[in-house]
Amino acid sequence: MALSCSTMCPSSTWKIHKKVNDVFYILYKSENGTVTYSPFYIHIFRFLSNRHLSGAQKFLYENPDPDKLAAVSNKLKWYRYQNGLLQSDVAKAMEIDRSTYSQYEEKVLDAYPLDKLEKAAAFFGIDVTSLLDEYNLFLYKGQGEQINRLRQSLHLTQSEFAGRLNVSLKAVQRWEQDKVRIQKGTFKRLKEMV
Repeated sequence: MALSCSTMCPSSTWKIHKKVNDVFYILYKSENGTVTYSPFYIHIFRFLSNRHLSGAQKFLYENPDPDKLAAVSNKLKWYRYQNGLLQSDVAKAMEIDRSTYSQYEEKVLDAYPLDKLEKAAAFFGIDVTSLLDEYNLFLYKGQGEQINRLRQSLHLTQSEFAGRLNVSLKAVQRWEQDKVRIQKGTFKRLKEMV
């Protein structure tokens, strides 16, 4: 396609000084005895409406920033789509079968196996914390110490703390010893105490 300055220059006084490539030109104009040069770049892109996008393209288009995704399932999906991978590719890297990985992307789990997420993160070339939601990040950072620190900052005994959360004393003791994982619903109540 031949381009003339009349069809591509911002003003009729501009002329092509040099064609660098098909989309980049150096323009010039002469006014009052001075010559002014200006770069001119032609942006070419295909506009895609949502109906022409694949599921992966649509997901990435609607979610350009993975840090703004709240769920582990969506973060896994985002990094997989961004890297042009199949579920089986990621499952192999995580050393699980594809059907198990499929459940990871379908929001089936509250708590994800951290060792498997670490393998996925290494495969994607990111830090594992980039894949974690608020609850799984809490577990990753060590729930026992965090619960103990929160309880002490509120000046509560384990029994008082258990009463506030409507759980047994034994549950609080086991959380603080990292023997039992706090449930996601209880974690949400715990957050409300802060």
